[in-house]
Amino acid sequence: MLRTLQAARGAMQFEQARIDTRANNLANVSTAGFRQVLTRVAETAGSAPGGQGSVWDQDLNLGMNQILDLQHGPLEPTGNDHDLAIAGRGFFAVNDQEGNTYYTRGGGFGMNDAGELITSDGLQVQGTGGPITVSGGEVSVDPTGMIRVNGSERGRIKVVDFTVPSELHNMGHGRLTTQGQMEAVEVPPEEVTVMQGYLEGSNVDPVRTLVDMISAQRAFEIGAKVMESNDELLGKSVNSLGRIS
Repeated sequence: MLRTLQAARGAMQFEQARIDTRANNLANVSTAGFRQVLTRVAETAGSAPGGQGSVWDQDLNLGMNQILDLQHGPLEPTGNDHDLAIAGRGFFAVNDQEGNTYYTRGGGFGMNDAGELITSDGLQVQGTGGPITVSGGEVSVDPTGMIRVNGSERGRIKVVDFTVPSELHNMGHGRLTTQGQMEAVEVPPEEVTVMQGYLEGSNVDPVRTLVDMISAQRAFEIGAKVMESNDELLGKSVNSLGRIS
C-alpha cells in the first residue's frame, strides 16, 4: 500500500512537470524564435541531471528531463531592415548591461541611442568584434551576416552553436543560456544563412501542446485519486489494527 502511495506521488510529480512545461510553451506561442521545451523520461540516475528542470524520484528510480526542441519555427517576412532570422543552425549572441551573454533565435532587433543593434528589451546584439553600430543610413545584411550601412561594412553578426544545443537552459523571453562547461562556438560565415527582413516564429504547435497538457492534467487527477483511495484504506487498516490490539 505504501509502495502504491509512493508510485502515485512520483507519477503526480512527473505530470506536474509536464503541465508546467506545456503551459510555458503555450505562453510563448507568439514569441519570435522561441524553442519549446520537451520532457523526456530518464531511467537511470546518471541520465537525469543532463537537461534543465530535471526531476528524479528515488522511490521509483525514474526521472524526467526537460530539453529544448531544436526544430525550426516558420520564417515570416516583416519588411523591417533590422529584423533578422537564421535559416539553419545557430543562435544570435546578445549581452546585457552586466556583460552576461545569452543566446536567442528571436531576431526582432532595433537601434539604441548610440546607434547600436539591440534586442527589443535593450540587450546588445553581438558581432564577431563586439557590438555593431547600424546608424547613419540604409542597413543591409547579406546571408553570411555581414552588416553594411550605405554599402560600408560595419561588422559581421555573431552566430554561434553548441555541441549539445538541446541542453541549453531556457531563461524566458526567448533567451537561452549555457549550463556546466558547455561553450559557444562561432559558426563559420560560409555555414551561416541570415535572412534580413524576416523573423523566425515559435516552434510551438498550440493544438498539440494543449492536447498534451490536458492529457497530463487527467493523469495527475488519476494519481490524486489513487493517493486518496489508498490513504483511506491505510487509515481503515490502522484503525482496525488498533481495535484488534
